Amino acid sequence: MKHVVAENKDYSVVVQLTALSPLYKCVACKTVDASLRAVSRGWKRQRDSVDSAQKIVFATLDMDDGEDLFRNMGLEGVPHLIIFPAAKGPHAFDNPSPREMPLNARTSDPRGMATKLGELFSLEFKPDLPIDYTKYLMNAAAALASACAVYIVYKHVDLRKLGRSVWAIATILFVLLMTSGFMWNRINDPPYMGQARGSDVLLFAPTNSQQYGVETQIVAGTYAVCALCIVALVRHVPNIQNQEQRTFVTFMFTIALIMTYSYLNSIFRLKMSGYPFKLLLP
Repeated sequence: MKHVVAENKDYSVVVQLTALSPLYKCVACKTVDASLRAVSRGWKRQRDSVDSAQKIVFATLDMDDGEDLFRNMGLEGVPHLIIFPAAKGPHAFDNPSPREMPLNARTSDPRGMATKLGELFSLEFKPDLPIDYTKYLMNAAAALASACAVYIVYKHVDLRKLGRSVWAIATILFVLLMTSGFMWNRINDPPYMGQARGSDVLLFAPTNSQQYGVETQIVAGTYAVCALCIVALVRHVPNIQNQEQRTFVTFMFTIALIMTYSYLNSIFRLKMSGYPFKLLLP
């Protein structure tokens, strides 16, 4: 490790701090490792054809081999991708201080990682990737299914005759999609789930400035349950003729609404320590 952090080296080092042992069950670690290896293989193949190629070394430090270092660095989760730039030579960085490359859904992908590293080193990295025939087959199947669906709707469905309920449901689904964090995910490409030290999986990022992909699904589902309870209480429960049944159904939907809203508040309190509202659940 001393050669990696040496201050006077004329080469750059890209190091992944990871936990690849099956004991840790780190899915993100395996994804990043596969991507970094693809970028490394591609760089090894192309560096001989690049004039005055920079000296770039790709390395891996596993938690089992560097547990003390992980602890001294205060790392709470893995993986991390850290770049130690060259400090001298023709490709020395103006600021040779180590820097971490943020990992998200885009930069964990081989092409996204290559693009991000290319921006840092002012190079074009070409990851060594096998042809993904599954991707082409899935895209073709999705295109065929979409075409069939459009044809069926065009031939057999009169959109003008759809009731208000259908349009109301579509509107509610669109609102849930937009308020659950979907657009933030599309822009920032966060990881689907977090990984804490060991095998713990994180469903919620512990800050309001970050979120995981699974959070969007959980929050959207919670909002959907609240919306369903309110619609049922307003539109359907008053139509129940039997008074005892109407009272029972009202009670059940009210309890479901209160508990779901309480869970939603607990999520907000988890992400924002100063969130002032609380209902039943901590």
